Amino acid sequence: MGKSSAARNSRLDQLRQEQRRKERRRALLIYGTSGFVALALLAGIIVYSVIDNQSKSEKRKVGYVEAASAAALAAGCTGIRNDESYGNTHVDSTKTVDYQNSPPSSGNHDADPLPDSIRFYNPDSGIRIERAVHNLEHGFVVAWYDTELPDDQVKTLEKVAADSGNRFIAVPWTRDAFAGNQHFVLTGWDRTQRCTTVSAGVVNEFINKWADPPAEGASWDSPTAPESGYQGGTLNVTADGPLDTAAAADATPGAGTMSTPAP
Repeated sequence: MGKSSAARNSRLDQLRQEQRRKERRRALLIYGTSGFVALALLAGIIVYSVIDNQSKSEKRKVGYVEAASAAALAAGCTGIRNDESYGNTHVDSTKTVDYQNSPPSSGNHDADPLPDSIRFYNPDSGIRIERAVHNLEHGFVVAWYDTELPDDQVKTLEKVAADSGNRFIAVPWTRDAFAGNQHFVLTGWDRTQRCTTVSAGVVNEFINKWADPPAEGASWDSPTAPESGYQGGTLNVTADGPLDTAAAADATPGAGTMSTPAP
């Protein structure tokens, strides 16, 4: 082989080696970049998961207050507060429970909850508060109104109750007046929102979020409706004994009057 052919072959070998080195560098660059991107994505997922879990954990703690919605702010409402749970033992039907909060969002209660069929109890109904607290444990939303709520607002509440489904009950609170000017209070088991005025929109929001909460809520720091989804109790809603469903709308004996939702 002549010198020129040997030189040419040597040059070709060098070019091939250089090409292979470039290809290796390119492959390393591609794989390295892909690996970095994959690691960055994985790190991002881990960070997001940690932050998301921390956020959920924070929202589940006793004392956490969910920001009030636009409708709630317009109605003079607070945000929704996670309350401490104060037990759920059944008490005798003659026993009065001294609740920690006014009104309660949990606590010991009467063994017989209020019935599903009556959505609104008039101011003079004399209904037992302890029965309504049992409804909370079953996943009902209970709206409390004290003696300071204006008559026109009470009438509004009666209309709202008629349209709020069978997991909502409006009950008078006669033990004392609520703090401040917020005489209408929405409660789910261990959840409270205090309002200045009655708003159908706010009631709807609260019901959609806290009526029959899912079972996994019971493992939160602030447990949520341990008997969620259970039904209401008997129609014994007067001091004189059981009341027939047909007579409920017009009843006035014993504990006073009450009304059923509009047909």
